[in-house]
Amino acid sequence: MDGERGGDRSTNWGLIYSASMPTEVVIEPVRDFRGYRACERLQREVWGLPDISVIPDHALHMIVQAGGLLLGAFDGIGPGREMVGFSLSVLGLWEGQKLRHFSLMTAVKPGLQNQGIGKKLKLAQREHVLRQGIDLITWTFDPLESRNAHFNLNKLGGIVRNYYPNFFGEEMRDALNQGLPSDRFLCEWYLTSPRVNARLEGRRPPDLRLSEVEVINRTQRLPSGQRAPAGGRLGLSSPFLFFEIPNDLGALKRENLEVARAWRKECRKFLAPYLEDGYLVTGLVRQGDRGFLLLERASLEEVVERP
Repeated sequence: MDGERGGDRSTNWGLIYSASMPTEVVIEPVRDFRGYRACERLQREVWGLPDISVIPDHALHMIVQAGGLLLGAFDGIGPGREMVGFSLSVLGLWEGQKLRHFSLMTAVKPGLQNQGIGKKLKLAQREHVLRQGIDLITWTFDPLESRNAHFNLNKLGGIVRNYYPNFFGEEMRDALNQGLPSDRFLCEWYLTSPRVNARLEGRRPPDLRLSEVEVINRTQRLPSGQRAPAGGRLGLSSPFLFFEIPNDLGALKRENLEVARAWRKECRKFLAPYLEDGYLVTGLVRQGDRGFLLLERASLEEVVERP
């Protein structure tokens, strides 16, 4: 899925305003139980979580007290405002050596998605984490979700080196993720790197064309317009590779859950081994109505230092 200590009134916890939204959106840390309860509500609205899976107010309070970060997106200022999104991250160790933030959840209220609120939450999260002296945030996302890949890799500048089968168990309880094993990418966001700075400024490298890059997997078009997996190849070694993923995983699950499950198996069989072999996932490339994950055979340092 993809926080303020009690009594901390320092100027590090300022407000961030958005002038581009239909309603002014204010993003600020949450540190009271009214805000925690609003986060509970949004967890149910966004993911369809049953009560047993909702992170409750007392746990949110403890995360904040321990140095975690809970940011709320509000539709204005004043006592009558509503929380329309939030982002929650916790402190943790990275590779046993340095501090990172592990972003657990970022949510935007249904009906207000795709309006820039999620990006503003991530930018505010980046700002506050840097103020803690930490330069890395990680989080997980579904390898088959093309919109998440575009946002995390193309817009924010994250990279992926790890594929985790069943990260949340064989099947998750929430309505949004039910039906598929919970395989996840781990996204690494190096906050001050040239790559991230370039993406946040809107700069992207030239897109590679389908005719220029070997494609790991084959697909076939279904009558619905979606595509089904049809095999793949291991052992390729080109500097760049493509791996096709569904154009709209949510629609595919509603139309044909068995095909979606076949996609998950295809990822395990033909995508995960390339990451184990040292490839990084660095972008999503669209060709018409099709989406391809871009894999690079390069070092982490080479990728994050490249604008």
